[in-house]
Amino acid sequence: MCISDSSTVVTITTDLVTLVFFFFFKQKTAYEMLRSLVGSEMCIRDSSGGMSHFGGSYSAVADSSGDWVLQLNPSSKTSPCDIEVQGDSDENPVVARGVLFGDVFFCSGQSNMVFPLKLAYNLSQERSDMNQSQFKDFRFFMTARGYSSAPQWDLNGTACDANTPANCNKWLTAAQSISPSAGVPDLFLDTFSAVCYMTVRDIAKLHTGTRPMALIQSAWGGTRVEAWMSAEAIKANQFGSKVPARPSQNQASVLYNAMVAPWNKFAIRAALWYQGEANADEKIAGVDQTQYYASMLQGLIADWREHKGMGDFGFVSMQLPPSVAPGTGYSQQMATGRMEIRLAEALTSAHAGGGTDISGVAVGLDMGGKSAWGYDHPPNKNEMSRRLALQMLHTAYATQTPLWTGPVLVHVLGSGADLELELESATSQAMALKDVRTVNPDGSWNNCTLCCAQAAPFDIWDGDNWTAVTLAKTKVEGSSIRLVGAAGAKAVRYGWRDFVECVVYNGQGLPLGPFEQAVGASRIRNLRPPAATLGPIQSPPMGFNSWNFYHCNIDENTVKAIVDAMASNGMKEAGYEYVNIDDCWQVERNSDGSIQPDPVRFPSGIKALADYAHSKGLKFGVYTARGSRTCQNRPGAYQHELQDAATYCGWGLDYLKNDNCGGSSYPEANTSWSKFQQGFDECYRQTGRYIVKSVEYCKDPSGCGQWIGGVANLWRTTSDVQSTWQSVMSNIHEQNNMSRIAKPGNFNDPDMLQVGNVGLTLTEQYTHMSLWSIAGAPLLAGTDLIHASSDTLAILANKEVTAINQDLGLDGAIQGVIVTATPTAEVWCKKLADGNSVAVVLLNLGDKAANLTADWGSLGLHIDQPATVRDLWHRATLGVATRNFTAHDVPGHGAAFVKITTNAPRVS
Repeated sequence: MCISDSSTVVTITTDLVTLVFFFFFKQKTAYEMLRSLVGSEMCIRDSSGGMSHFGGSYSAVADSSGDWVLQLNPSSKTSPCDIEVQGDSDENPVVARGVLFGDVFFCSGQSNMVFPLKLAYNLSQERSDMNQSQFKDFRFFMTARGYSSAPQWDLNGTACDANTPANCNKWLTAAQSISPSAGVPDLFLDTFSAVCYMTVRDIAKLHTGTRPMALIQSAWGGTRVEAWMSAEAIKANQFGSKVPARPSQNQASVLYNAMVAPWNKFAIRAALWYQGEANADEKIAGVDQTQYYASMLQGLIADWREHKGMGDFGFVSMQLPPSVAPGTGYSQQMATGRMEIRLAEALTSAHAGGGTDISGVAVGLDMGGKSAWGYDHPPNKNEMSRRLALQMLHTAYATQTPLWTGPVLVHVLGSGADLELELESATSQAMALKDVRTVNPDGSWNNCTLCCAQAAPFDIWDGDNWTAVTLAKTKVEGSSIRLVGAAGAKAVRYGWRDFVECVVYNGQGLPLGPFEQAVGASRIRNLRPPAATLGPIQSPPMGFNSWNFYHCNIDENTVKAIVDAMASNGMKEAGYEYVNIDDCWQVERNSDGSIQPDPVRFPSGIKALADYAHSKGLKFGVYTARGSRTCQNRPGAYQHELQDAATYCGWGLDYLKNDNCGGSSYPEANTSWSKFQQGFDECYRQTGRYIVKSVEYCKDPSGCGQWIGGVANLWRTTSDVQSTWQSVMSNIHEQNNMSRIAKPGNFNDPDMLQVGNVGLTLTEQYTHMSLWSIAGAPLLAGTDLIHASSDTLAILANKEVTAINQDLGLDGAIQGVIVTATPTAEVWCKKLADGNSVAVVLLNLGDKAANLTADWGSLGLHIDQPATVRDLWHRATLGVATRNFTAHDVPGHGAAFVKITTNAPRVS
């Protein structure tokens, strides 16, 4: 979120993840005032009344850089609110007024992203949308151009592409974007990026409606991809040593430093990218241009996501359109480098085994034309933006309609004397070859010259040469294309010209993207065999769940990185074994009712991820909801429970979370749970694989608590835990009320762990883990394990602490409980299965340090019996105590966690 000190201009944050606050002040005095509070406390609250937007007041301590980071509750509100920021000294608070919550898009690249709306088709019509009420909450920010040798915290560019320099580096409302400025011929919107504006505008028309939308333009013409990457990303790249030395704004990393890094703490819904011309124009000797650019662009995407630290936000690229006029000679076309870059761009789209997910590419090989800026800047940004919007809806919003893509190549096979190309066209209407015909803004035509009749788009490779396939030998048949007499070819390519004169379209008018493919190769990866079978659980499950940190910004490459991290960072050795994806992995049901994974987030499928986890000695799970819709409006399990159970069994899953969300559902919650139990029982009989069942909710020990253990292993007893002290305490106290129904194999669940996330102090995180462990709760880490700090791993992977959690308890009493309580302190106790030990948490509820004492009588120990006390967090034996144990100077909101062992029999 960006908070402006202006009383009239505000901005927007996405509530997709609602991860961070980033304070960006235009006046240096306010900036210096807040940056001077390093190490001190900041409080932020919704001052518009009722705490209606994000649920109340939040506090944080500034780090050594002077930044505060907070995680807020998601907000679906679209009305403005005021946000007040107050330091812990006596200065007046800073208030941002009229702040909106919505979706933010970061638009970057080179001159075709800079290309202004006034040079696209139908300026007056496109501009008129900003007068409509649907778009009144659009906000615009044009980043002034600048470059720097080191990453910058603030924007320092001075070169402005707006109608007036005063309109760069500031937010403008929709009304301001179309308001005339004295003595200036253009409106601000006329000079804003045509692609950025029309793409987001089309997203609103097709999907988001009146939702507030923020557009950030940060682009510079004539720039190479390396200039937009951090120095770390280039150093880590396989081609990092090959990056050419270029002057000024094309030096490696300088645009990242000045025009991307200042936005790193700004939460976004997605990024739009239109670049590649400069890399095509200046080739690097001795380097495969496709491999080079693909590696750099995928490195850029990973780098931007890494620095934002909010998971994998959507990333959609515009594939390069033609840069030459129709009729340009063959040799000249083959030298422009556009085809190599197009193939590299295609590799960034989500596909099985690919390096980038939650990504898409809008095909533009038929979008040539001549604008006022020449053939290298085609004017039909309107259609490009429509295609980008369709890709963005599929990528960032997971919609499956409207159709977002043209035909997609599946594989190339020999078929008798012919070569058969199988494609997924995603439409019931037939594919067709069509001549490329476009019109320029001046009314002149930009049509093919040879067209399909003389320039069909396929070539075949015999091992030595490429040969064009004639139109007569190119047969479009349903969802496949047959190249007659080409069975001996070793490879086939399509669209290998700068200006492609003949293109394959599906029934919705979307084109097939260019490709080069070996015969016999498939774009669908073979999956690993099933893993070994596993039996029922007795102790609380330990593992990872994606929701608390990633929300919907999760994909297969991130999951694999999490698996790798958990297998190597000490967590696996400490007992963590489940890697679970929460909501947003599924998109729709197929015609047979089967559940379909999101193809841009999980292009290899869920089974491939389960197999990957199993190959690392871990287990894997997914999420569903008992109603017809999940909490993120994905398809739920209602009336598909047995079918889904069989699907999950076939995928080799080990865990299912069954949420309580929306849509149609059975009158009784346990109907869904029982059906899944039936399906998983059958899976266990057939395969020996036991699938853990987690459900929501059961909060009544005398009601559902009497039977829920028969249909589930664990059940939520609370609302969602937030990364605040109040939420953690509320959830653990609700957990305590359900203690008598917990037993081996059945567990009360106060929700996932917030250890490692912003919001809790380090002391509070230790307390959080202590309480979840002694309470026999499932330990599902909900943080970024890929970049987990040493503090985070010290908390999560302490084997002595997790051993208490996994202990089955004396006589099966697996859940520890409160044994003494005052308004400022509590003592929690769990009697361990060895019969000689108890685990004890001494909890300081107050704000100041205190000495806390646990008496032997309250712990069920003989009063006069000496006992050895072991500090579990420090892994140190403290000595022998009698009658009681006192933990000294326990910090406010802190806890001492000890194991007390005696050889004497228990009192109780």
